[in-house]
Amino acid sequence: MARAAAAAGLCLAWLLPVMGCASLGLGLARALPDAGHECPGPLVPTQEIEGDFRIRQRVRVQGADLDWRLELVAQKRGDELVLVGLDTFGGKSFVVTQRGTDVSVERPRGRLPLPPIDLLRDFHRARLISEDAPPEPGVRLERPNLGEVSIEHERCGYRALLVTLEEAPLPPRGGTGP
Repeated sequence: MARAAAAAGLCLAWLLPVMGCASLGLGLARALPDAGHECPGPLVPTQEIEGDFRIRQRVRVQGADLDWRLELVAQKRGDELVLVGLDTFGGKSFVVTQRGTDVSVERPRGRLPLPPIDLLRDFHRARLISEDAPPEPGVRLERPNLGEVSIEHERCGYRALLVTLEEAPLPPRGGTGP
């Protein structure tokens, strides 16, 4: 009997750390950084962004070993801008929340092909930064058609095409509308 208890104790002493390490490893896997690297760029403080709105865009990001298609839904209300990335089936890939110039990112499915903050910066370039602003080194912006913006990132090695599908102002809180 003592031998069985000792064996069970040994098994538990071995199994618990392994299970703990396995669960820790799974947690770490979800926290791994995204593929690519974060590219520098400006963000307009949310307090300076005019009006409340919702914008839906189709996005394609291409680069070396990268071809990512997704849909972005952006909503700005008050001092908060939320950008949701949806995969081709409509599943949530990430949520970026900007308040002022502070940014937080949620990745419910883990690692992504590109850091979501890069897509937030591209959204700013396409929609919020004045066309009269001085050009950024290594970034070329073109507007080939109405509602389309192509952004070439020489330093970061990718190209993003953002096509606006829908755009609507939001009514004041407590109001009615779209």
